[in-house]
Amino acid sequence: MMFKVHETLLKFSISDFALITGLNCAEYPSFCNVDGIPKQLPFGSSWLCGKYFPGKSSIYRGDLYDFLDQNQVKDDTDAIKLVLIFIVDYILLSKKDNKLVDKYLWHMVDSLDMFGSFPWGRKSFFLTLEYLKKALKGKQTDSQQDVIHYELFGFPTAFQIWIYECFISLPKTVISYNGPKIPRICSWSKAFKSKFFSLNEKFFDCEELLLKALLEKTTLRKKPVFLISTIRQHVVSLLLKQRLIWFFLN
Repeated sequence: MMFKVHETLLKFSISDFALITGLNCAEYPSFCNVDGIPKQLPFGSSWLCGKYFPGKSSIYRGDLYDFLDQNQVKDDTDAIKLVLIFIVDYILLSKKDNKLVDKYLWHMVDSLDMFGSFPWGRKSFFLTLEYLKKALKGKQTDSQQDVIHYELFGFPTAFQIWIYECFISLPKTVISYNGPKIPRICSWSKAFKSKFFSLNEKFFDCEELLLKALLEKTTLRKKPVFLISTIRQHVVSLLLKQRLIWFFLN
């Protein structure tokens, strides 16, 4: 996705997305179609879905959120699997709460090795790109509230961090740089809120913005890291506490 800022061309690419998030953005495995969905799935609901959502063949994202927010999962492995589904479907592939959790996630998580090695970064990037392009084409009108708006789904936070990386002259009142870290998303933290007229003067109306056309490449680990190793070490104990979801959102 290309942007022209003054005379500088900036490209938001899948390589940038990988550097920023640290997610696996490799090609989809052979058992998936071009959209990253398994070509063949077992018939019916997965055992994990049936165990914690009995009698339901389809689970809404809001249902999964409420379940994790209000219940304690005693089985450690089940807890890890449910949280992995939540992270992928609620954060990396975000969409509205009234949408269903994709059924293939329930089946794929049965194998933690397969789930952890899957290129979720690639799937997240193209979903993010899809909604960025929709937003640029034009805003939508909500007929019920008569409000003009646009929606960004996928993982738009990565695009936000890309802006921070490329626009060197962003005011420090907007974002705080914490030094070089891997992945790049860990290098930035929220600063104090900036008033619009100040941001407009120092950034939007500035004719001498300092830009980086491409992200400087950083030496990453040979094998992209997902979240399972971290989850195994830290999440199980957190699952015994209430409102575990806020650990991932904050």
